[in-house]
Amino acid sequence: MSKPSPLNYLPSLVAIIAAVLLAFVFDFQSREFAGQATRADVVNETEVLRARLQSQIDGGLHLGRGLASHLSRSGEISQTEFSLFVSEIFSDLPEVINIAWAPDLVITRVHPVEGNEKAIGLDYRNVPAQLESVLNARDTGQVVLVGPVDLVQGGKGFIFRVPVYASGDETVQFKGVLSLVFDMGAFLDATGVTDPNSDISATIAVSTDDNASDNIFFGPPDLLNDHPVTAQILVPGDSWSIYTRPAMGWEVAESSLLYNRLLMLFVAALILFPMVTANILAVSRQKTIREMEITDARMKSVMKNVPGVYTSYIMFEDGSERLDFITDSCQGIWGVSKEIAMANSQLAWDMVDPEFRQELREEIERARNTLTPWHFIWPITAATGERKWLEGHGQMTAMPGGSVRRDSFITDITEKKEREKEFARQAEIVRQTQKQESIGLLTGGVAHDFNNLLAVVRGSLELLRDDITDENVEDDDRLNIIDTAIQATDRGADLTKSMLSFARRARLVPEIIDLNDVVRETEAWAGRTLPATIDVQIDLQTPLPRIRVDRSSTASALLNLIVNARDAMTNGGTLKIRTALKELKTEDINSDGNLMPGPYVMLSISDTGDGIPQAIVDRIFEPFFSTKHPGKGSGLGLSMVEGFIKQSGGTIRVDSAPGQGTTIRLYFKALDGTFLNSPAKNASGSGAQATTLRILVAEDDDGVRAILESTLIRLGHKVQAQPSGDDALDLFRNSPDFDLLITDIVMPGKLQGTDLAREVRQINPNLPVIFLSGYARDADVGGPELGSSDIRLTKPVRRKVLAEAITRAMAAKHQG
Repeated sequence: MSKPSPLNYLPSLVAIIAAVLLAFVFDFQSREFAGQATRADVVNETEVLRARLQSQIDGGLHLGRGLASHLSRSGEISQTEFSLFVSEIFSDLPEVINIAWAPDLVITRVHPVEGNEKAIGLDYRNVPAQLESVLNARDTGQVVLVGPVDLVQGGKGFIFRVPVYASGDETVQFKGVLSLVFDMGAFLDATGVTDPNSDISATIAVSTDDNASDNIFFGPPDLLNDHPVTAQILVPGDSWSIYTRPAMGWEVAESSLLYNRLLMLFVAALILFPMVTANILAVSRQKTIREMEITDARMKSVMKNVPGVYTSYIMFEDGSERLDFITDSCQGIWGVSKEIAMANSQLAWDMVDPEFRQELREEIERARNTLTPWHFIWPITAATGERKWLEGHGQMTAMPGGSVRRDSFITDITEKKEREKEFARQAEIVRQTQKQESIGLLTGGVAHDFNNLLAVVRGSLELLRDDITDENVEDDDRLNIIDTAIQATDRGADLTKSMLSFARRARLVPEIIDLNDVVRETEAWAGRTLPATIDVQIDLQTPLPRIRVDRSSTASALLNLIVNARDAMTNGGTLKIRTALKELKTEDINSDGNLMPGPYVMLSISDTGDGIPQAIVDRIFEPFFSTKHPGKGSGLGLSMVEGFIKQSGGTIRVDSAPGQGTTIRLYFKALDGTFLNSPAKNASGSGAQATTLRILVAEDDDGVRAILESTLIRLGHKVQAQPSGDDALDLFRNSPDFDLLITDIVMPGKLQGTDLAREVRQINPNLPVIFLSGYARDADVGGPELGSSDIRLTKPVRRKVLAEAITRAMAAKHQG
């Protein structure tokens, strides 16, 4: 809120300034008049004081001259006569403390005698300090003033030297000097100068041309600098200056102005208070008007910009109600204009979902009866046909006549509801993920032991097949039986790998394969699970470039897509599996930023099922998203396929329309090289090495260790096997001339497989190592300990794969 402008108070400011100026002028004049009156009073008092001093001095001189006249006419006078005569003359002048008569400058008589005995007989000619003034009086015939001086009797005083002459017939003869000693304190007391009740303070100084402050003999020196009133007192041969001021200082004049100032303040208050009060009230009224205007503008802005609509209903006792006010934003809520809503108070109720209408009425009725706030969330169908969720809350206010006003804010929370729905979906995904994590932990534990069993079974079958092959029996059915059993162990391994893939614990082991081989093998055993109502068609392009992918994961992806196609054709149909070489151009891969243009091997799976609605096509690869009935699918199949294909450097495309079926295409990067016309088979899989190697094997499972030892011996190598990493390290330290180390990753004892590799490489840094793992998660034990040249195989290991791994390991050693 802005503050009122100072100009609004201009009338009051002008009146105050005028009053202050008048008060200043009046006070200045009053101070001038008071100062002049006070100074006039001080002048009068000073004149009275000066007159007293002058009178006292003149009286003393007059009496002194009278005594001198008496002495000039009389002859010799005794001390008694002298004292009697003096005491009678000076009885009214107590300040005269000593009178001495010195005929021919020698003191012969004094008064009083007591205390002055030593002065009798004093010859002034023998006292240089007094001689000058005595001679001056004798020679000039005038009374001479001496002092103020320090008196022998104590204190300060002054002395009149009065010359005495005797008149003859023709001449005047000097007879002597009469000295009158005045006590200064008594003198000033007699004149009232020292009166503590006096209205003025005085300072007295001998008048000279020099600095007056140096000649002060009474009073404070600072008075001379305080604008004093001055007067002159004539004394014999000189003059005194008297300086005066008020006893309380000149400020006493200011005290007399207090009444005038109080009176002036009272009058000014009587004049200014009504004027200022009226001005303040006027400004306050203007401010109130402005605040009301601003508040009104703000309310209009709030009503316009609030995320919702404000309504005010009048609810009558008979149960009816009238819409009294509604904001313009009702158009965005109900899809009707403000005018239409005001004309039909029932319109908003008609749009409420019927399942919520009664509950909403009960909530509002409860709030009306208790005059408490209400709150409710309900769906509506707007005039535009759009379904929305609204949230309302408001307050009830009792009105005269028994009616109640319902003020409410209603907001559109449709987006919030959608977010809550999405949040619940994501929470379900998290729950499913946690569920998968638990399944994964269980699966991983089973997979490790199951793969060890499969390794023993497969290795035994391969050894048995070699033995039978050596018999050279034509058309031996035993070989077919063994091959079938080997394929079963491979499917068991693939099943384990599928379980781990489902649990997101599978590790891809890319190898160069012919995609047509994978399609044939997968269709051969998976096709038997399809119902007879589904016609399977295979269209494989030959020759076809090879691709580098994980073989079992490719088969699992194909199996997932076959199962999805089967589930989409509940009433039967056609399932077509096709491979082809495709050239992807730049415009074909714009949506796949990680792909490069070039040749790709395509695998497509088409069905003639119901198809996928366009609204959910973009969501089919989301984890746990499924259109199947609950319990019919995990929603992970397509997610796993997409993750595998992109991890393998390819892409996946979906073409589908309701009623026209679905086609899913997988694209794998084609490798340069020869084309294969038919799948390569090596039943014997001997893979014998050209060079006999000395191999150290560390494997804790007895069966797996025995099969590995036999397989490696048949491959032409010398083998020493140990049940733990600790035992293997002891053997290596005693005989370090091994060419290769094959070790399980997880084993009992202190040393795991990676620990064993690190320790033996402390002795032989170039020793190649092949790691075996029951399942991919075993690699977590090694982590970064696995070197870039190390080879890791997942059990069960085919003899051919093992032989190729040994070849690669030794080749890497020689290249290094």
